[in-house]
Formats: sequence, structure tokens, C-alpha cells
Amino acid sequence: MIKQKENKEKVIKSRKNRVALFVVIICTIVAISALAILMRTQFSTHATTTVTTASEKIERVAIAIEGMSCSGCANGIQAMLRRTEGVASADVSYERKEAIVEYNAERTTREKLVEVVNNMGYKASVKD
Repeated sequence: MIKQKENKEKVIKSRKNRVALFVVIICTIVAISALAILMRTQFSTHATTTVTTASEKIERVAIAIEGMSCSGCANGIQAMLRRTEGVASADVSYERKEAIVEYNAERTTREKLVEVVNNMGYKASVKD
């Protein structure tokens, strides 16, 4: 009877250890995947070159952004803005809580840029 109880406890402990190991493995995979996505975003945005012609109407806008909690937020917003059609450049600052965007006014609008940031879950508005 005592031997059965000891064996049962060993089985339970073994199962708990397997579950804990499984959780650690899953968390590691998620962390590595998130890091890979972040690195890919960082490198792809810096490798992009925008060529503008004299006929393009380039404008600059300052966008106030509320809701950023770290520089990673700013990096994500910057990457998304840079991928937006018509954007020539985007510089997002967590410290200043703003984005400075140069864009082709014939291909996008200030409102569209604000919408891009708002769709990411932040509160954006054009600064006066």
C-alpha cells in the first residue's frame, strides 16, 4: 500500500515536471518568434530607400501619439508608418510622444497617417 502511494506521487511529480517543461518550451518559442519579428521589422525598415522626384508634393506633419509605454512602441509605429504608401520618411520618438512624417500628399493624407497609428491601438492626432 505504501509502495503504491509512493509510485502515485512519483507519477504526479513527473507529470508536473513535464507540464512545467512544456510551458517553458512554449514561452521560449514565443519569445524567440517575437524577437525574430522585431529584428526583421528593424532591418527591413532601415534597408528601405525612397526615391522622390521633383513632381512629387512632399509635405511634413507632426503627429502627437498617446499610449506609448516604451521605445519598442515607437519602433513599431515607425515601422508601420514607413510601410504606408506615400510615406517618404517617418521618425517616431517615445520621449517626445510624437511622429514626424514626410509624405507625398498626392498618395496619402494626414488623416490616413493618423488612422494608421490609431489602428495600432494608440491615440494619434495632428499637432498644430
